[in-house]
Amino acid sequence: MPQIYFDAATKGNPGESTCASVIIIDNERYHFTEYIGSLDNHSAEWVAFIKSLEKAHELDVKTALVYTDSKLIEDSLNKRFTKNTLFKPYFEAFKELETKFDLVFVKWIPRAKNKEANQLAQTALRKHLKKSK
Repeated sequence: MPQIYFDAATKGNPGESTCASVIIIDNERYHFTEYIGSLDNHSAEWVAFIKSLEKAHELDVKTALVYTDSKLIEDSLNKRFTKNTLFKPYFEAFKELETKFDLVFVKWIPRAKNKEANQLAQTALRKHLKKSK
């Protein structure tokens, strides 16, 4: 089953933010990074999650195991709702994207197990901040 790891990096809260995805299909790794604007850290994680699913869909992934170090996202998805109005648009975007997959599992992992996506997001943020000076 394809695996998706994602993370976001934010300078300040809110602040300039980037996201990264690592999508593993069979033994092949796909890396994606993107500048996502000025966001708070939780919103940046949601955007990273949505963009990761979009990339997986572009790669024709039908069933995915998604790993996140965000308890907020895992809890929202397990409960199938979010109370926070700021995150509702992201949750609705997930529900729409979810229909493009046969199955999506989301599992929380400790930050230490999400190093690759974290390092990609941090590197993308450093490059963005350096370029914008």
